[in-house]
Amino acid sequence: MNPHLPAASDERIAIEGRPGRAAIRRLAGTDVSSAIYGTLLVTVLVAAQARKDADVFLVGVVIAVGVFVFWLTDVWAGIVGLGVRGPLSRAQVVEVAREESPMLLAAVPPMLALAIAPLGLATVEQALDLALLVAVVQMFLWGLAVGLAIGRGWGIALLVGVVDLGLGLIIAGLKLLVLH
Repeated sequence: MNPHLPAASDERIAIEGRPGRAAIRRLAGTDVSSAIYGTLLVTVLVAAQARKDADVFLVGVVIAVGVFVFWLTDVWAGIVGLGVRGPLSRAQVVEVAREESPMLLAAVPPMLALAIAPLGLATVEQALDLALLVAVVQMFLWGLAVGLAIGRGWGIALLVGVVDLGLGLIIAGLKLLVLH
């Protein structure tokens, strides 16, 4: 388990009593911050490679490898952090990997957006812009999900979502500033 998060049962206690929170309950016990981190990483990787002569296949490979390596690094850090406290079981190692898995899933929607170029549905530049847009929107949605999981109402949820959106927009803005 991620040492920076409360135990899954503690999270469930905090949100269990709220009706209509089934989706948020499914997030309990999973490090959704890794999804935000993964989405931010994807946003940076797309923005850094977005240019007219880019190869969307290569951009997709860079995203897949980059996110996988960062996921593996987070898993390794979690394993080492727990290992310092004592011997680890195989189940604990699997749990650390599972908790960080949203980082891997965060790469899927932007990579699907990239796939429209080889299908002839958009130019390379349009596919890259769409992937960047999808990643930025994901930042907001993950922030909103985390904000709702906090259980303090829509105001806090929107605030967290807007902060995450702002981070994504800063990256998109830097892309415009540097590459255009």
